[in-house]
Amino acid sequence: MRLRDDVNAAVEKAFKTAGIVNITVTAEQVRVMNLAENVALEDVEYLVLQAAQMLGAAIEFDTLGSGLVLSGNGVEGDEPVISPLILSQPASIQ
Repeated sequence: MRLRDDVNAAVEKAFKTAGIVNITVTAEQVRVMNLAENVALEDVEYLVLQAAQMLGAAIEFDTLGSGLVLSGNGVEGDEPVISPLILSQPASIQ
């Protein structure tokens, strides 16, 4: 029950502050807050996706290692820190 409450709160907070919910980052934040539950990140991502869809929030699926978002230390109240993506070569989408 606490896991679902944390998911809903994190999704609402992400949506209100950024206008978009990053599924992977939000799920990792919730997973870290609930380490004792021993829930896989993929399972938390599914719960976050469901909660975001229920709100009608815009969503994105950036991975944790993309360099775009650096999450906090898992302490409640930490805000994600946005950092620029630095590419050594021009990126191509193909």
